[in-house]
Formats: sequence, C-alpha cells, structure tokens
Amino acid sequence: MFKQYFYSRETLELMADDINRKYYPERLDSVLPLDPYDLLEKQGLDVEWKYISPNEQLLGLIFFADEKFPVWDKGTFQKGDEPHYELFKKGTIVINNILVEKKKYKKKEIFVCTHENCHWIKDQEYFKDHPESIIQICDSKSLEKTYWNSKMSDRDIIERQNNYLCAAVIMPRDVIKKAFFKSMRYKNIPEEPIELKPFMKKHIAVLASMYGINYNPVLYRLYDLNILVRPDKEDSDMKH
Repeated sequence: MFKQYFYSRETLELMADDINRKYYPERLDSVLPLDPYDLLEKQGLDVEWKYISPNEQLLGLIFFADEKFPVWDKGTFQKGDEPHYELFKKGTIVINNILVEKKKYKKKEIFVCTHENCHWIKDQEYFKDHPESIIQICDSKSLEKTYWNSKMSDRDIIERQNNYLCAAVIMPRDVIKKAFFKSMRYKNIPEEPIELKPFMKKHIAVLASMYGINYNPVLYRLYDLNILVRPDKEDSDMKH
C-alpha cells in the first residue's frame, strides 16, 4: 500500500487551514497570534524545556518513540563541559531552554514550538515506517527554508515542507494576503506578485508584530504565496 510522506504546497495549505478550522476558526478570518502551547495541549503532546545544546544551534526536538538524548546542564559552554543523557517519551517535544530564558528569543520560540507540533501532525506515518529515525531535530540553519526538490534526502524534504506547514498554520494564506494589502491601502489585490519596495517593510513588520513572530517568517511567507516576487531562484525547482 502506497503511503504519502511528501506533499504539494497546496496540500500543505489545506492541511494548515484544517488545523485552524478545527481548533481556532477565528484565525481564518482575522490576523490573530497562535498560542503554540495550547495547540500542543490539544494534540495531547508533552513539552519539556532543556538545554539540548550549549548554544542556539539546536532549537527543538520531537520524539516519535521513547529515546535518550544528550542534555546540557546549562546554556553556556565552558571547556570541559559534557552533556548527560535523559530519556524522553514518545510524543514529547523538547524546546531549547535558551529560547525561554532570553526575551529576545520569545518570537522564535513560537515558531519552533509550532514547527515541532506540525511534525507530529504531518509526519507520524514516516517515522512509524522508519524506526531508525525516531527523533526529528530542528536546527537554526534550516528553520526558515521552505523550498524543496527531488534531489534532497527524504529527511530534508520533510523538514523543508514542515517549515512551510508551520508558516501556513501561523499565517493562514487568505488572511495574510488580505491584511498585507489592506495595511498598504491597496484598493484591489494584484493578480501577479509585486516587487518588494522599501516602504513595504514597515507593513511586514506590523504583521509580524500582530502574529507575535519575527520579521523574516512573514517575509518568506509572502514570497511563498507569490504575493512578493522572490529575489532568488532556489524555489524554482520546488516541484512536489
């Protein structure tokens, strides 16, 4: 029996809308922030805050089976420091405690927490069929990338598509599109993507503040939705 592990952008958009429609239908009508911990609770997931790296390199983990993982005693590395191993149960999400301790990371914490939650919603079948890969790790390098292609490894595709789903859950497409052009006082929504102009940045910043997240995820979301012309060509081979 064929099992689908990878999804088109349209399928991910519909998946995100279904999540909001089920739990937060009001978010499909207005720009409202998402409470990621409430969504975690609704999924029946446990969350723990640990120093899973002595810096910001690793941001979050989700366990699809019981497994041990190295944990540091503190969030700053000193020569000679070594981690110890702790056992985490299936369905546990671990957030790097650094994101919680430092106020400057609060907006990133929202995205990381939602990202790990989306893995649970989207990828249970994959990890069930691949028991050798029972931990999904979110690192700082790959968090914002949303393009993918058939040349990538399965895990890379899963991670990139999860970034896309996470952004779609936080920022439903119809709502953010209308809000962006309303903020700029456009009478009509353009049918074709428009070039990013300097004056638009303040409107993107306003949307980021309303959603409680950082600027870049909003900017990339506008690129992904073809609201803004993407400045690079990396997304041109995203054919799944």
